[in-house]
Formats: sequence, C-alpha cells, structure tokens
Amino acid sequence: MAGPGEQETGLVTIKEAARRTGLPASTIRFYDQQFEEFLAVKRGAGRRRLFTPQAVQRLLDIQRLLKDEGLSLRQTRQALAGQGAPAVPAVAAAPEAVGQVESLRAEVESLRGEVRSLERRLKDLKEIQERTLALVGSITRA
Repeated sequence: MAGPGEQETGLVTIKEAARRTGLPASTIRFYDQQFEEFLAVKRGAGRRRLFTPQAVQRLLDIQRLLKDEGLSLRQTRQALAGQGAPAVPAVAAAPEAVGQVESLRAEVESLRGEVRSLERRLKDLKEIQERTLALVGSITRA
C-alpha cells in the first residue's frame, strides 16, 4: 500500500515532495512554473500536482543548480536540457570538478576582499592628496 501523500502509481503530492526534498511548497510551485518541461508534473483530482520520483529528484537538481552552483534560471534550463533523460547532474559524476569550483569560489571571495581593501587604501590616499594639495596651496599663497 502507498504511504501518505503517495498514490499507488508512485506519484506523490506536493506536500510529500516538499517533505522529501526539504523545499517549501511555494518553491516547488515556482520551480514547476519555471521548469515545467523538465518536471513533467502530472495533475490529479482537483488539478493537484503529482510528482514522479524522477520529478522529485529533478527538483533537487534544480535547487542545487540555482542555489549551490549559483546559476540563473536560464543557465539552469540550459544545464537541465544538456542532461537529457538522467536526473543526475553532470557535476555529480565528477567530484573533483566540485572541488575545483569550490576552490575557485574561495579564491574569488578572497580577491573580492583584496579589492575592498585596495579601494579603502585608494580612498585614504585621495584624502591625503587633497590635504597635501591644500597645504601646498596655502604655503604658496603666503
């Protein structure tokens, strides 16, 4: 017998999909609107959304691409279109690529910190320059 929220066919309701994925139902509805062609959500009685096991996995893929990988909606669609039938993202097949991405993200964040520091130093130097020019101007006028 099927569990709560699960039909005999293996389809699950949005409530059960939310429980399995940890995503709010509102996020799942948004993903359904934005990625309709990749989720292929069925409709039950009262037009309720019913999700296949593949659609539930695809919700997790979409969440990872948008949040963890930082892709835009368009880029996520392109990534999903490139995956074809399997719901497993290409990145999952190459753990070393994930490590490289994380390393690059850390490096980018470090560089951003350096840029902020250099911007503060530049601001300080401009203030010193202004004070120096004002001092030189007052000396030459005297």
